Amino acid sequence: MPGIVGGALVAHPPVLVPEVGGASARRVDGTGAALRQLDGVLSGVPADLVIAISPHGPASVRELPVRRGPQVAGDLGRFRAPQVRVAAEVDRPGATRLVSTAAAAGFPLSWSDDGDLDHGVVVPFHFLPRTTAGRPCIFLGISDWPLTRFAEFGAWLHAQFPDRAVMLIASGDLSHRLTRDAPYGFRREGAVFDGLVVDALRTQEWARIQGIDPALSEEAGECGLRPLALLLGAARAAGLRSEVLSYEGPFGVGYAVVHFGHRPLVIGVQELGRRAIATYLLERRVIDPPQPVRSDLAAPSAVFVTIRKHGELRGCMGSIRPVEPSAVREVIRYAIASAVRDPRFDPVELDEVPELSVSVQLLDPPEQIDDPRSLDPAVYGVIVRHGDRQALLLPGIDGIQTVAQQIDAACDKAGIDPRCPLILERFRTRTIE
Repeated sequence: MPGIVGGALVAHPPVLVPEVGGASARRVDGTGAALRQLDGVLSGVPADLVIAISPHGPASVRELPVRRGPQVAGDLGRFRAPQVRVAAEVDRPGATRLVSTAAAAGFPLSWSDDGDLDHGVVVPFHFLPRTTAGRPCIFLGISDWPLTRFAEFGAWLHAQFPDRAVMLIASGDLSHRLTRDAPYGFRREGAVFDGLVVDALRTQEWARIQGIDPALSEEAGECGLRPLALLLGAARAAGLRSEVLSYEGPFGVGYAVVHFGHRPLVIGVQELGRRAIATYLLERRVIDPPQPVRSDLAAPSAVFVTIRKHGELRGCMGSIRPVEPSAVREVIRYAIASAVRDPRFDPVELDEVPELSVSVQLLDPPEQIDDPRSLDPAVYGVIVRHGDRQALLLPGIDGIQTVAQQIDAACDKAGIDPRCPLILERFRTRTIE
């Protein structure tokens, strides 16, 4: 299909990269999981060109800069991670044609000889390796054009490639003023702005974004609105739909990952879990599984759902054996239970939901073992039983490195004296995103 055939709005937090963020990278697990899901989908779209726009690239007041190439590269050296590096080939003929024809259409473009890619490109390309690998690129900077001009340029851009399939990547974060410790300080307009943008993308009401009061976006301290306006203009012309894969703001900055395509993706567990929790908190209702159901959640399976806030455990509950007819229903059930019924924590509040990350482990059927030496806490979870007491411990738990530690922790959880005769079962898990 010619023109823009797919694309995305992608957040670009360097802290998401473990080499930059270290342990703090876990606080944006939702964004990372959404980018991996996005990469899996976009890499399968038959596009032969990637156009990327970053708000941190070359800038001009009246003209939109275009990197000249032919080779460009960048790293995260300014974030103390020079080893995180991406490189790309510029499609010089395609870029030259755009620069030479755009002015007549009312969109003045200019060449930029800056070959150093900024973090607004490096971070998304680092997390979209399959989408960007082997595809030539055109890199756009930013201008002071109004939002309407960016949207019109996006529609014009779609029409310039009648014989090529193009992927459009708009890099940008939302408000930088969500919390007291946010980079630009706190403004209540930050949450208002992000809520408006994310809701409009979920409901396809894109005109609400293009009509945002400039005073609101100024107070929000955003950096992604103009790249998003370009993407919306192209997507409208191409007949694409927006699908929010994730949104979170643990560092006071709104990070959104939004897929644009002709058909919706199968929902990821991040969005599924948060949607189940939010609906229950708002309406005390258990949602039905969204359609279509992803294949790995269609069959019955025991599951454990773990929710974290800013990387810290916020709840974890699950089942030893399936109680629902499908794993997707099991996930919904235990996402809610983890949020409101884990006795170790206070129930989750509605305003916490955007800050939650959700992970799901599917449990293989347990098998009884006679010898504890058959266990390996890095590979197998364990179920311990004595009389009417039992407990389950998942594999790979921090601080548990030996079989003895694993059994002791499971016994402690169940209130069993580990010196008692125990019935032991082991099981494997599969983590899904």
